[in-house]
Amino acid sequence: MDTLNHFFIGRQPIFDSDINLYAYALLFRHSGEDNFAQIDNADQASAQLIINVLGDIGLAALAGEHKVFINLTDTLLIQEGEPFFNPRQVIIELLEHQVTPALIRTLKDLRHRGFKIALDDHQFTPEMRILEDYADIIKIDIQKNDLAALKPTLDALKAKGIQLLAEKVETYDEVKYCDLLGFDYFQGYFFAKPQIIQGQTLPPNKLSILQLLSKIYQPNIQLTDLSKIITHDVVLSQKLLSFIRQNIPSKYPITSIHNAVMRCGLEHLRNWVGLMALSNMSDKPNELFYLALTRARFCELISEYIQDPPKERYFTVGLFSTLDAIMDRPLEEILQQLGLDDDHIIQALLEQANSPLTLTLKAVKALERGQLDFECPKNMPLNAMSQRYLDAIQYAQNAFKEG
Repeated sequence: MDTLNHFFIGRQPIFDSDINLYAYALLFRHSGEDNFAQIDNADQASAQLIINVLGDIGLAALAGEHKVFINLTDTLLIQEGEPFFNPRQVIIELLEHQVTPALIRTLKDLRHRGFKIALDDHQFTPEMRILEDYADIIKIDIQKNDLAALKPTLDALKAKGIQLLAEKVETYDEVKYCDLLGFDYFQGYFFAKPQIIQGQTLPPNKLSILQLLSKIYQPNIQLTDLSKIITHDVVLSQKLLSFIRQNIPSKYPITSIHNAVMRCGLEHLRNWVGLMALSNMSDKPNELFYLALTRARFCELISEYIQDPPKERYFTVGLFSTLDAIMDRPLEEILQQLGLDDDHIIQALLEQANSPLTLTLKAVKALERGQLDFECPKNMPLNAMSQRYLDAIQYAQNAFKEG
């Protein structure tokens, strides 16, 4: 029987200038004992928070009808270009932001769809100034900043219609001073420490998530194929139904997992699967999944060039080639549990045959090491293979960073 995992969420109130409750800040927490988070990977922490908040507990239970601030890094925000969030309730709090064209496009699109954007840890520098054009709220840590020196900047922001939120407010005098400077919202220990909310969740099968990943980025993928994978995993089925029920409401009941997948749509489903992978494999570096997707795309491109179908077989071999590192188990054992009935895939992954499929996998591993003395499948030119390797890298970057 699967063991329940415990998770923890910090919930801290945010008040307006009349000291009325305006919203809750929802914060990632490691445990119920320490009311702070030592975050090694901000992307994974954000993904875990979103899955727990929107899928396991639900916004209604956490905040009722009040607004909530949810943290997203720039990488995750771009990847989640079409989030599940209800723009009337969720304020997206951008963390660790770096100005890139992809981020600007994402912010512009989110605001067009009615989302409010809050900038956290915003740096008042010329290169960061452009982000203010897409911000509704700017959070300012009053313990780190000289508010008197910032007053001209604060006045300019207010003139542009941007609201100000004072973070780390610890005394009554700080409240009065921030109010005098025109701050609209207040958050800090003076009002309340974050309340730790504990929940329990069943962990999904990592193999099921990887199977979904192996399919969901393939060209011309059919939603029916994705439905079959989810249907055969009771935990994934439960999590998807809960996620859709709480974030994609409809007057029509969900009658099956396939019906749920159809309601979700491919882009939302990709976002959900990506979040599930990131949040449930947080002990593994992102680079490992990036490597797997790069290999998968490379193998698929080689299949198209040498005209050795089906290309889905090549994609799967590339994606599953990192399974042993992801699962911390021997590859033979994992493949047996997966129940693959395609001997070509199994032999290629175990490098038991000298087929074009096996040679393609060996080639991408050699290219990763900077080696060029490998055997090309079907005498494919080396420069053509190298170009497709670069194309595969770009594909993986787009999948992980631009949704």
